[in-house]
Amino acid sequence: MLRFSSPEQAIGYRYTPVFRKISTLFAHQLRPYDITPEQRSVLYQLYLEEGINQKELALRTDKDQPTVTRILDVLDKKQLIIRRTDPADRRAFLICATDSAKKLIQDTIPLELALNELLVSGVTDEQLQLLEQIMQQIQHNIDKIYQD
Repeated sequence: MLRFSSPEQAIGYRYTPVFRKISTLFAHQLRPYDITPEQRSVLYQLYLEEGINQKELALRTDKDQPTVTRILDVLDKKQLIIRRTDPADRRAFLICATDSAKKLIQDTIPLELALNELLVSGVTDEQLQLLEQIMQQIQHNIDKIYQD
């Protein structure tokens, strides 16, 4: 088994720059739409299922609730979401995407898919499956740490 003998070999150290570069590339593609990848991830969740609350959005986007609130405030100013009072809890809001937001997501899905195709160029399906298995195991290990 590979053991890490220096911090430079640590998973976070080695792969955080890759994630940042991917995020930067996607952010560049989203500029004409006046939206960030973080804002788009929230909108995408609303595109998949309308009328979910901020807590659920935080879970689905892996962001804390204050961050999601800030993102929602920006999206509200851009008129991309509608907040409705939750009939089951008057203190909570259900968030819905506007028609403009739905169009934005539909327009940007091909950008994201094309970027992903470029990113995995030269990588076989078997390698991608192995990467998926590895990432699931790492996520499982992270989840166990948080549960302890």
